[in-house]
This record gives sequence, C-alpha cells and structure tokens, in this order.
Amino acid sequence: MTQIKSRNHPRFHPDDDSSEPPPIFGNFFEGWSGFFSNNNQDKQVASPPAIDGQQQDYENDRCSTLSSQTVSTSTRHSSNLYDESIPPRRKNSVQLGRQVMSELLENDNVSNAVHILQQALDHLQMTRTEGENKEDVSKIYSQIIKSLCDPNIACIVDEMSKNEGKAPDIQETVLWRLFTKVVESGYVLEASENADAHLAVVNTLVDRNHKKLALQAMYALPRQEWDTACYRTAVLLHLLQDPKQSQEAQGLLSDYGKPYLEIANPIAPNDLPPIRMEMPLMHEVTEQDQFQLWMFYQSALSASDEEWHTTKLAYEKLRKENMEAIQHYEEEEGSGVKDWAMTQLQIETRKQQVDRISTDNDNTMIFVAVNSSQFEYGWQVYQAMGDAVNEATPCIVMHLCWVAFRQIPIADISRRTDWENRAWTVYSRFMCSEYLHPEENEAPGFLHDILSIAANSPEIVIDKKARYTKAMSVYSLLVRLHLDKLLCDDRVLEPILCTLLYECKGSPANIVMMSNKGFEIWNRKLEIAHSSVRTSYSMLWGLLVLALKSGQADLDKVLVQLLEKDMNDVPSSLIAIIQTIHDQTMCNGCYFYDYLFRSIEFTDSTEETSAILVDKFGFVYDGEPRQGFLDKQPNCRTNINELQATSISMAVKMGVAKQEELVPKQMHYSTKKAKALVRHCLKRSELKSFT
Repeated sequence: MTQIKSRNHPRFHPDDDSSEPPPIFGNFFEGWSGFFSNNNQDKQVASPPAIDGQQQDYENDRCSTLSSQTVSTSTRHSSNLYDESIPPRRKNSVQLGRQVMSELLENDNVSNAVHILQQALDHLQMTRTEGENKEDVSKIYSQIIKSLCDPNIACIVDEMSKNEGKAPDIQETVLWRLFTKVVESGYVLEASENADAHLAVVNTLVDRNHKKLALQAMYALPRQEWDTACYRTAVLLHLLQDPKQSQEAQGLLSDYGKPYLEIANPIAPNDLPPIRMEMPLMHEVTEQDQFQLWMFYQSALSASDEEWHTTKLAYEKLRKENMEAIQHYEEEEGSGVKDWAMTQLQIETRKQQVDRISTDNDNTMIFVAVNSSQFEYGWQVYQAMGDAVNEATPCIVMHLCWVAFRQIPIADISRRTDWENRAWTVYSRFMCSEYLHPEENEAPGFLHDILSIAANSPEIVIDKKARYTKAMSVYSLLVRLHLDKLLCDDRVLEPILCTLLYECKGSPANIVMMSNKGFEIWNRKLEIAHSSVRTSYSMLWGLLVLALKSGQADLDKVLVQLLEKDMNDVPSSLIAIIQTIHDQTMCNGCYFYDYLFRSIEFTDSTEETSAILVDKFGFVYDGEPRQGFLDKQPNCRTNINELQATSISMAVKMGVAKQEELVPKQMHYSTKKAKALVRHCLKRSELKSFT
C-alpha cells in the first residue's frame, strides 16, 4: 500500500479553425479535493434508473468484474462498540475499521456497523495516521467499502438511512462519505483488491443512476492501478454520459496496453517537458487484448448510436462485396480461361472500376468518421486501404489527423504524439507523390494541417525548438523545390507564422531571429507574387506583433498594404498595435504620440469616434478593466473577422504575450485618425530607411 500525496471525399479547407482550443487537462488532474469538499453544497437527487440497451451491456459486463459477498443479516443488536470516552479526533482508523468489519461479517449486525460508521465519519481524520500501518488502513476500509456495496447489505443500509420514508441524497450516504474520505486521504492498495473496491462503488453508483458520479469515482483510482476491467468499465461509463463522450473513450483505447503514459507538466503544459507515468499493469497486455477492447468499444457504441451503427454496417457490407469482386476478377485473370487475349482487357477494366469504387467508398467513410468524431475507426479504414488510394486520400487522411489531434486535451501528450506521428507518416508517404501535386487545390489544405500539428506539438527535452524545426523542414522543402504557389498561399504560411509566434520568447537573440524569419517568409511571398496577392489582416497583425516584440523590423511594406486597403475595413486591433510600435520605437513626444489613446479636440466627434478597450497588442476587452486575478490574464480575442484569426491570437497569447503585462486602455478610434497615424508611421519608416 502506498499513500499518494495530493497536489494543490470533398475537399478539405481549414474552415473550422475558429473552434475552441482543446481543454488543457481533461481527466488527468481531476479536482477531487474541491469536488468532495463541495458535495454537501451540490447535492444530486437520484432519478429513477433508466434501463436501455447500453445500460444492459454495462450490467452484463460488470458481472465479470464484481464479485458480490452474500452476508446474512440479523436483527440482534450487539453492544455499542464505539467508545464515546475516546477523544473523537484521534479514534484509531484501523481499530475502528476492524470493529465495523466484525459487526458486518462476524456478528452479522449491519445496523450497528452502520451506526458506528455514521458517528465516526464526523470525526475521523485518516490523514493523521501516526503509529498506524497504512497497509492495514487501506485494506480494512477497502473491505468495508466493498461490503457496503453488496446488494443485501446495501438494502439494509438504505432502509436504516431513510428519513420520513425518503432515501438520503447520495452524498449523505455512509458509502459515499466513507469512499470520499478514503480517496481524499490518498490511500491506494497494492493488490487488485483496490480496483475491486473502486469498481464496486462505480457499479453501485450506476445502479442508482448516478452515471456522472460513477465516472468521477472511476478516475479517483490512479491510472497506474488500472487493469483491463478498469478500462472496460471506464469506456462504458464515457459512453453512458449525456452527451456521449466518445472522444474520451477512444483515448482510453489508445492508452490501453502502453507501458507508460506522458502527461503535460501542470506548471507549464506548453513549455516544460512532459511527465512520464509508468503503467506496470499494462506490460502483459497483448495485441489480442487490445483488439478485444476495440471490438468491445465498437459493440457498446453501436448500442448507443444507431445512426453511426447503420452507416458503419452499410460501409462494411459494401467493402466486403467489393473485395470479393476484386478477388473474383483476379482469379479469372489467372485461371487460364479460353480466349485470354479477347477477355483480358475487359477483365482488367472491370477490376479497375471496382477498385475505383472501393477507394471512393473508403475515402467517404473516413470523411464520415471525421464528422462523427470516430477518429480511430477512420484511421483503421485508411490502414486497411493499403495501396488502394487516389488523389483525394492524402488530404482526407491528413485532415483526420489534424482534427483528432486538436480535440485531445493538451495534457494527454501520449495521444497527441501518436496522432502527430501518424500525420508525419501520411506526409512522408504523399508529399510530392503522384497522389498530391503541388499545383492542385488540395495541396495547401494538406500542408496547413501538418503545419498546424507541428505548431502545436508537445515540447520535448531533446529539441527545445521542436516546433520551429518541424515547420522549417516543410517550408525549406517548398523553397528548395521552387513551389511558388504554395509559398504564396496564406493557408500554408499561417501555421508557420503561428509557430514563430509561439517560439518568439526567451533570449533577445531568439526573439530577433523569429521576427526576422517571419518577415523573410513574408517578403519572399511578395517577391514571388509581385505584390499582386494581398495578405490577410490576421497575417499582417501577426507580423506587427513580431515587430513590436523584437523592436526592429522594416514596416514599409506592411504600412503600404494597409493604406492600399479601404481604411473603413481595417480592424482597430491592427491600428492599436501600430500606435504601440510608434510610441515605443519611432517617435517620442511627437504630435502622434499616444494619438489614438487620447481624445483630440476638433478631430474626434461623437458620430465617427468609437471608444474601444484594447491593450498594446490589440486584444479587445469588453467593459471596464477589472482588478481580479483572472481578469488580468491575457485576452485572446481581436476584432479581426477572419477564420485564421483565432489560431494566430492563441499563438500570440501562448508565446509572445505570455510574460507580458497586458493593461487595457481606452482607444478613441476613428477612420480619419487611423489613416493619419498609418501615413505618419510610413513617412517616419521611410526617413529611417533613407538615413
């Protein structure tokens, strides 16, 4: 026993990048202490149990994981074994547990055992265990918890606990109070009995229709203690939730059988190397075990999602027919039939037609799997395709990897790394192949997805600039092969800019290097396109952020592009950062100093001027600035209305602005003032370049 220390076929385009980023920690760092301490405040009333097909699957499965104890009951009352003369704050945990077990098992006096527990739980402090054997504490209370989950004993306890004929809330029951007390104290058994006790509690909660509590109770058991039964139970619990948590269930399928898991460091998830967590019970898991859990998940999912089940069955039936037809044509081809020369062309044509239909069906099924969030199934379809791919496959499969990657919690580094590795295998196979021509419209989307994964890949110990190295390897290939169309496409350049914004921190030399690289990439685009291709506002804003952070950049071309645009359409977030650059690096004390952040007489008018709360990077704030800690955290929203604005804003927040103090100020914005400021900055920049 150990004690755990608590710790306070269509084309794909990145049209859905405006979605929220994944949660940081998911189920890895559940706030159990806070959750348990608030139980009495957030009480749940048990609703009548709903029995459906999936619930029945749960009942059938748990029979193999829960062994009930049949304990006879008696109405005989023994003497009260709880000695009131002993100070309640120091009642010995082991002694108390043995008294309760004696009443439960030896004397068959459930009511007296429950009475002892009810009194003791008000005073028992299991964290104060001086002179007690921690193994004894865990073992005895695990046995008590398991006994209280026995249907016969639970029935008696429920009758005893009724108040005016009504059953108590689940948080007030002896079972739940004792379970939370043990969990909060950090006790874990070394033997499998620990998992049995947890599964008994989980099953009891499901019986009482507390599925959400059951899932939380399941994750109270440290992942190092999970065996196959725990994974099966947790998969079912995720599918029993409303709404169904299929992503979390697929995550468990990915984790099952791994000898270790890597999780993000909670101090700095995006910057520090991950924490490695050994999984000793997974060393004996075989590929057959993993396949059985996968089939178990598919069976449980089919019972809860009829639409997905119907779609999957239709696809698998059609695929089977196509495979049989292809095999039939191959056998005909090699069977030595008469008139071989007459029939060969016809046979080959029919075989190719079936091949094409089969590949189209596979691509469509991967697309459906992405939309249904069944990413593992989509990857299984791709693997089963083998060499039977076409021009649509690379973009579809790469998008599968990107969507799956970004929906995984940031803390779950093992799963994110798995999907990133899958994406790089797809990139290595299809980049510059016959199936992905750089001039085709699908190529920018393909590169956008792999570069987006690279920009958000976990930090590693070996290479502190892993994100930058990966992004530059792709960009260098485009430069070396003179793929000018891709070098000018914002869908390709946007994730590269995000990478530079993520890494633009640390030493001044590194900040300057990232800024110079960003402007080098943008200037190459302008040279290739001869300034005929306009850059999105989001990209221009990102370049201005790099210039502000480094304190040095040639902004002439950026300012010229802004003046060539309709100033009524230019977002004020860009003008705010131009004002900051002007005040910090261009002029000190000139007329335009702090120009937009003060009211100008005869210039500002109530009709044209609007008051906007922004900080120096152009992040927009709602309402008046407040003093709370969370209110001082960096905002992550500009008023740039573009699809890529969210991802670039997030990169600024997590990279450039991470150590910056962002203080919102009121900006008196008007188109007239914005245009005057940009013209003034352009003149100053030209003069500086000339001198």
